Amino acid sequence: MAVQGLVRPHRVAGSRSAQPDSNAGEATRDAGPVGWARWHPRAIVTLAAALMLVLLGVFALVLASSQARSRHDAEQRFGAQATIAAGLTKAIFSATVAPEVQAATRSYGGAHLNAGTLAALAKGTGLGYAYVADSSGHILASTAGMPASAARGVGAVAVAHALGGAPWFSDLVAGPGGHYLVEQAIPFPTKFGERVEVLGYPVTLLSKFLGSYLLDALPHQSARGYMVDGAGRILAGSASTVPIGSQLSPQFAAALSSHADDTSVQGRYGAANSGPQTYFVAASIGGSAWRVALTEPVSTLYPADVGSQWWVIWLVFVAFALAGLGCVLLLRRSLSTAGQLVAQAHQVAVVNAELEATNAELGAFSYSVSHDLRAPLRAIDGFSRIVIEDSEHTLTESQQRYLGLIRDNTRAMGDLIDDLLAFSRLASQPVTRAPVDSAALVEELERELASAEPSRAIEFTNGHLPVLAADHALVRQVFANLLGNAVKYSSTRTPSRIAVGAEQRDGELVFSVADNGVGFDMRYAEKLFQVFQRLHRAEDYEGTGVGLAIVQRIVTRHGGRIWAESTPDEGAVFHFTLEAAAL
Repeated sequence: MAVQGLVRPHRVAGSRSAQPDSNAGEATRDAGPVGWARWHPRAIVTLAAALMLVLLGVFALVLASSQARSRHDAEQRFGAQATIAAGLTKAIFSATVAPEVQAATRSYGGAHLNAGTLAALAKGTGLGYAYVADSSGHILASTAGMPASAARGVGAVAVAHALGGAPWFSDLVAGPGGHYLVEQAIPFPTKFGERVEVLGYPVTLLSKFLGSYLLDALPHQSARGYMVDGAGRILAGSASTVPIGSQLSPQFAAALSSHADDTSVQGRYGAANSGPQTYFVAASIGGSAWRVALTEPVSTLYPADVGSQWWVIWLVFVAFALAGLGCVLLLRRSLSTAGQLVAQAHQVAVVNAELEATNAELGAFSYSVSHDLRAPLRAIDGFSRIVIEDSEHTLTESQQRYLGLIRDNTRAMGDLIDDLLAFSRLASQPVTRAPVDSAALVEELERELASAEPSRAIEFTNGHLPVLAADHALVRQVFANLLGNAVKYSSTRTPSRIAVGAEQRDGELVFSVADNGVGFDMRYAEKLFQVFQRLHRAEDYEGTGVGLAIVQRIVTRHGGRIWAESTPDEGAVFHFTLEAAAL
């Protein structure tokens, strides 16, 4: 409308130009609006074009940053797959250690070792060989089939690691007939000092089992997974055609060897930057020099929508430039906020799509863990029970013990899966605040704990506990885990004394759960709330090492913090706060 108002005087001025000079002043006065009418639309278009160029530059920066971030996220997700596979493998191996330590202490803790017991162990479990060494590394007893290199080569290395206080899996050992084995060295205490039980597993027993974990860890069909020892030899692969004991490709091996065995590494190897490349990630498996290594072509790891194809950038720029040109041409009749509304709607759609994709990935992972891992565990436990019940009178004592160990380990693995699922779901679980009577909640949990162990003398003392504004289920989990730990770690006390209280400190409400249990060394307090970190031996106190990590995540999601105070053998106190806790 403003432009039309300026054009009308121009037409009038044109009609007056043929009149006498007496009207020259009026024509001159009209010249101002005429020049403005011609210049004003051009200024708008020029300003819009300049703005479009600025936006194009900003968009280029944002696009480059977004692509870099997307590539980083893709690499992190790929690296997480290797970390998960390595963590699950370590957890499975660790679950077998405590029962084996107890069995070894009973069987080989005397002054004289029975070689027949060792031979029965090797035969009953399909081992290639087994032997027991003392604290100096000297072999006290062994079975047939042990290669001469075992005591001198990787076997000695494994024993040395085990004598350091932790079980150890060796690198590949060349056995009879060219078959490969790996040795698991497990330390166990005796009254004659520390000893080590060494079990020689044929790799063929492990490769199929480990290969299934590698296959589940791969995000795409084009990806490949390997489990390699400290010398870069393949122990298992996602493809059954990969020969055991073979070496990785020279380029891949060189990339891995540039980092220490106990570190995780990510990177690329292959042709020059202009040619095809392969991305790789490797995560170390604790208790060994092994690594989980995953590879995938860069072209599939980075889909086109995150920038692995350079022409996508130019296509986006051209589309953006054409859209900007159209906006400039329609600027006079467009609303000033239309472009912003469209851009915001596009951003919301992109964010929603990313959230949906992330939720779908989390749902698929949870389903895989809860279904695909539970099913074989249930089968192992069920078939072991059937064998025990149907063949109770025909099985030897050793065979019954091994079947019992299998059932105990499957149940322990089931508990570990439950805790890992609970921990992972906390990230997406919404926090619904409602009034929570913490006093009634704590009393209910204390009754449950007391009834679970009626033979124990447990004294619970509760201070004034207020009504909270919090998520009832999550706060219940916090108190359940802390009270459960207090009962567990005070099991050696008679009576066990546990106190729960709350007080105002510096303007915030602080809850505390105290016990008179075994306590812990404050030098290691930072490990308390990490997943799989334990300050006491698993054979002394059962658990998966995830409970306190769950507690910390719940408290953090409520805007609070948690810390602990303790002295060894004098009990422990756990304190935590919750944002806007008391009503």
